[in-house]
Amino acid sequence: MVKKIRLLGMEMDHFTLREEMAQSELFCHRQELNIIRTISIEILSMAAESQTVRDGLALADLLVVGDREILTEAGIYSPQRLREASEHGFMREFLNQMIAVHSSFFLVAKDQAQLDAFLEFLKIRYENITVAGYYLLDACSEGYDLMVNEINAAAPDIVLSVLASPFEDELLLQEKSRMRARVWYPLGKGYQNTEKKASFTVWFRQLVHKGRFKNVIHNYEENDE
Repeated sequence: MVKKIRLLGMEMDHFTLREEMAQSELFCHRQELNIIRTISIEILSMAAESQTVRDGLALADLLVVGDREILTEAGIYSPQRLREASEHGFMREFLNQMIAVHSSFFLVAKDQAQLDAFLEFLKIRYENITVAGYYLLDACSEGYDLMVNEINAAAPDIVLSVLASPFEDELLLQEKSRMRARVWYPLGKGYQNTEKKASFTVWFRQLVHKGRFKNVIHNYEENDE
């Protein structure tokens, strides 16, 4: 049975956390690169207005719903699914499982400051992680060849990135077929917000995203009539 939901003209996977984990574990046994994306209301709103982001999401092999508002707008009210989307459990489960089986990780960040913050986060939350290498995209002034070569030389199981859309989408659309890794998993710029109680700033930003998401839904429905 194909489990999909459709919203704003885009299809997303509609799996429980257990099903998402089972799917992601299959990716780790394949030779080609598989992309896992967590889709938030912010990213979905961007996709409604940007073909690049839309194409980037379509490239994903697994789309994990990361906000309960996506489910409710699609008519999904399962308490289990709403709770899982709200608690952002997939990232924790996936990283802990991959660390437990001694997977190697390669990190991609925009600059040194972003990498330092990411490494500090991983050190605190996932102290047993094996980092096989990292790359700063500030060094990619003339394309992504150096990054691809670094990843392929390290041959990691999983690439973790903390880039923002649409930059992430452009990179993957251009370079997916050239990279030797099992999984590319973008954590996005707000990865720390899924691991701790939200600050007022984070809460307010999410409130803004919810308002924008409602407007995008409203405009899409009006244009679709």
